[in-house]
Amino acid sequence: MNKKQLLKFSLICLIIAIVVLAFNFYFFHFVTKEGFTLTFHREAGKPFIANMIGQFGTMFLFASAISFIIYLIKDKEDK
Repeated sequence: MNKKQLLKFSLICLIIAIVVLAFNFYFFHFVTKEGFTLTFHREAGKPFIANMIGQFGTMFLFASAISFIIYLIKDKEDK
């Protein structure tokens, strides 16, 4: 991958991570065993599923950070 592709990949992964983590926030606080609600709950109705969605978003965040670090290293390496 060249530098431009790495930076684009990092940005795409960051956007996906933000969307998934925002969905996870909604799922954690607004989904109960009865289904989707508009009432805010402090405790998770389905904590296992919310945890799995959060881990999925964190993997995208990690991929974004690693690709950006590789982009920065490749910048120093090319000079």
